[in-house]
Amino acid sequence: MPSMLPSDLETRWVQSYETKLRLESISFFLVGLLASILAVKFLWNSLASSVPSLPRLDFVRAFAVVALWGLVFTLVLTMISGARELLTPGAWKQNGFTYELDSGADPSGSPTSLDQGSP
Repeated sequence: MPSMLPSDLETRWVQSYETKLRLESISFFLVGLLASILAVKFLWNSLASSVPSLPRLDFVRAFAVVALWGLVFTLVLTMISGARELLTPGAWKQNGFTYELDSGADPSGSPTSLDQGSP
């Protein structure tokens, strides 16, 4: 009798090691996002039960709060990395669309003996 599924699923669903790692990373991210949303919703609603002027938070609004805080943290971390570049000028060189640390530059940002001049 024919069946809807193949008899040997292992040979049908062969994944490479990189694919498995990518799926694990995506699922870990989604579980972390879901846990963050539920934690924000639970904490906000427990606070809202004590303070009558606060509205209750549903899942969509909790998701919006978590997404907004994620964007704020991304902005702050981008500003920190930009400030590091300003504090060490010339330490990075462009390599295509990205930047990499210049091997000839002093990563501490302190001037070398050639830059100081002779006394």
